[in-house]
Amino acid sequence: MTISFYYEPTIYSILISALWIFRDTTLVLWARTMKKRGTQSKYTNFLLIMGIFLLAWSILFVFLPGVRISYYTESEFNMFVTIIFLYNFIPIILGVFLGVALSLYFYNMHYQHNRKALLGPGLFLLGYIIFLFFNINYFSIFIFDPLLIMATYDAYLIGFVLTKCIPVVGFCFIFLYSIYINEDFLIMFCGLFFANLMISLIYSVNNTIIYFYW
Repeated sequence: MTISFYYEPTIYSILISALWIFRDTTLVLWARTMKKRGTQSKYTNFLLIMGIFLLAWSILFVFLPGVRISYYTESEFNMFVTIIFLYNFIPIILGVFLGVALSLYFYNMHYQHNRKALLGPGLFLLGYIIFLFFNINYFSIFIFDPLLIMATYDAYLIGFVLTKCIPVVGFCFIFLYSIYINEDFLIMFCGLFFANLMISLIYSVNNTIIYFYW
């Protein structure tokens, strides 16, 4: 056996996927509502496009199979790493573009009236950029020098958790500001996206604790 694909959905994974699909739908609905109000169409168009891309990925992710590898050749190992790379990097790249879209929107719509409006989007975008480069560096080392990964895995786990914290803090501010401006669909999207980030962070922290204490 070399590379094998499997599909093992659970009730939990189905419910979580449905929740994230609903989350991205609320962003699309909010952007469409803002467009109907004639609110800075070029910025709401960007948010609408991002909402559609996020929604498409959330739907596609439901049907993506898991992947395993055993008794592999070098080419099969590289293919396996490439698949894992894509599974991990597509949502990170979407997060970067979402950060850009939110930063542009809040800067042009709210920054002049409230300087704090850009704090959340700015931190979220910065955090995702740092997280992106951290993961690119990790996967590069993983491909070219796997032994170095084994030697520095403790530092990697700590760095992974720390880099995840920045976008979580940033989106917390976005969520709070969405409540302040009282936009229903935006509140739902920000609340669910913040919950997504928190679940991911808690999962990473839990795995890190288990690794160090086992």
